[in-house]
Amino acid sequence: MARKKRGGVVLGVLGGVLIVGGGALLAGVLLAPQQVEQTYGAIRTSVTKTVDEVQQDVFHELPTVTLGVEGGIPELDRCDGTFTVMTSYEREGVPPVAAAHNNCGGDVLLPWEVGQQIKIEGRDDVYEVVEIRDQISKVWNSTEELVGLKGEIALQSCFYGEDRMKFIGLEPVHDA
Repeated sequence: MARKKRGGVVLGVLGGVLIVGGGALLAGVLLAPQQVEQTYGAIRTSVTKTVDEVQQDVFHELPTVTLGVEGGIPELDRCDGTFTVMTSYEREGVPPVAAAHNNCGGDVLLPWEVGQQIKIEGRDDVYEVVEIRDQISKVWNSTEELVGLKGEIALQSCFYGEDRMKFIGLEPVHDA
C-alpha cells in the first residue's frame, strides 16, 4: 500500500510541476512574446547548426534549399517550404533574392557563415556563402542596402523575435 501511495505522490508532484511550467510558459508568451520568440529561434538555430554539421561530417550531405516561384508577399506567405524569388528586390547591383519566412523553412540559413556550402535543389552546382548581411532592418529598409552584395543568387530570412533580416550571397563552387 505504501508503494501505491508513493507513486501517487510522485505523479501528483510531476503533474503540479507540469501545470506550473505550462503556466509560466503561457505567461511568457503573453507578457514577453518577442523574448520567447527570440529564445525559441536561438535554440532552433543551434539545433539546425548541429544537424547540418552531423549531416556533413557523418553522411557527407550538404544542406539543400528549394527555390519556388517568382513573386512577392502573397507567394512568400504560402509557406510551402521553398524560397520565393522576390521581384521586389530586383535592382541593378543586387543578385536575384529568394526569401522564406523563418518559420517556413527560411531559418535553415540563420546559422550559416561565410564558407558554408549548400545545394540548391534541381541544380548540379554546389554553392558557397561568399557574403553575409545580417544587420538589415525589417522595417523601412530599401534595396540600396543590398547593392554590391556578392553572389550569383542571394537567400533571405528573418531572425526570430528581432527587427533584423539575414541575406547571404551564394556563388557556385568551381573546382580549380
